[in-house]
Amino acid sequence: MPFTASAVNYDDAAEVPKKNMKTFYHTDTHWRALWKPTPLNEIIEGATARMLHRLAGGREKKGHQKAVDDDNGEVVGYARWSLLGDDDRISWPEADVRELKQDEADGFRAAFHANTDGGSISDKDGKLQAALGLPLEETEIAAMRSQEGPFLVLDYLAVHLDHRRKGIASASVRSGLERANAVGMKVWVMATKTAQPMYEKLGFALVDSVKTSVTEFGIAEPHEKAFLMKRWSSPPRYWA
Repeated sequence: MPFTASAVNYDDAAEVPKKNMKTFYHTDTHWRALWKPTPLNEIIEGATARMLHRLAGGREKKGHQKAVDDDNGEVVGYARWSLLGDDDRISWPEADVRELKQDEADGFRAAFHANTDGGSISDKDGKLQAALGLPLEETEIAAMRSQEGPFLVLDYLAVHLDHRRKGIASASVRSGLERANAVGMKVWVMATKTAQPMYEKLGFALVDSVKTSVTEFGIAEPHEKAFLMKRWSSPPRYWA
């Protein structure tokens, strides 16, 4: 399927979270359990209200890119990248979000706080979130320290349910790899076990993994994540 990658803009703030929330709700048991008993339409409404502020926040260190179907203009994928550390060598116009006017920023911030509780999403199961998140956080910090940055981090990747296995995810990842490789930067990602083979085909290597039992929450399937890293590739040398 032909598609084009471009920067997310504020007009996408309704369509992108709608597609993302539907994808995770229908494919990720643990993600869905975090939101019980919140119905999907309310999850989407809240995510849409928060999206504008999230797009505007940390513009200097974040990139937001969408994949758009060339035939009908539909957004079929979304990737969010973050730069960790003080390294600012990466220039990426195709993932930059424009700077806001003050009145826009104020409005987006108000909508965000109206749909959070002091910045936290109150609809989520806090105990389950801690059970899933704390082991990941501890492992990732140690794993990153063992590899030494700076890193370009892929911290969010979603492909529309109807357009999976069409090369959109791998193309989105390659876009970031090209930017990182141009400046000799490592790329980091936390992946599901299902997605891990795709990253390994793209040259990522497993650094560490986490497997957490959550049977006490009525979920039989353990929560598994893998931390992977891609080193930059040296350009070929041609000798006279």
